[in-house]
Parts: sequence; C-alpha cells; structure tokens
Amino acid sequence: MSDLLLDAWTDLADRFTAEQAGVERGRMMSAESLTYGGKVFVFHSTKGGRPGLGCRLDRNFDIASLDLTDWQHLAPFKTRPPMKDWIVAGAGDLPRWPLLAETALTLARARQR
Repeated sequence: MSDLLLDAWTDLADRFTAEQAGVERGRMMSAESLTYGGKVFVFHSTKGGRPGLGCRLDRNFDIASLDLTDWQHLAPFKTRPPMKDWIVAGAGDLPRWPLLAETALTLARARQR
C-alpha cells in the first residue's frame, strides 16, 4: 500500500508544482511537502499513525463538506493533543487527494492575502 500512496503523492506533487503558480516542493519535519509562499499546505505523511496526505485546512473548516471516510486530525506528538487545523487523509480517500490539495492551496492563498 505504501508504494501506491507514494506514487499518488509523487503524481500530485509533480502536477501541482507544474501547474499551480507559487507552489514549490519543501519539507515538513521529515516529510516531503508542497509550499505556497514558503508555508506548507500539504505533505506526504508516513508517520504518526496514518500514512496519507496531510492537509492544512483551518480550525473551523467544515471537514464534513469534503465527504471523507478515512481521515484523522494530525497528531504528531505523543504528549500533545491533535492539531485541529491539519488532517491526514488515508488510502481510503486516495481519489479525493487532488480535491483536498486544491482546497488546502486555496486556503493557503487566502491566508497570504
């Protein structure tokens, strides 16, 4: 399964860096990521309990509107609560990764204004 997720991440990252102005490859902790304006908006999660696509939304974002079935809030630290403005969408939501990345990029652009 990890090869499938890695291939999906690579395809998504290649497409976004080629087609979306201002999007660049970066790092988030030890993970590959995409940035806009120097800030990470999505990353390839391989640790922390759920491999998948990590997305920065907003604390008050209506996650239910994304119709996801395989997600959780990002919880990278054992002694701290989950980060409510980040989610990780797993393999069950792989077909929705492009929409999630587009949503996260739209929100990243809005934060930069």
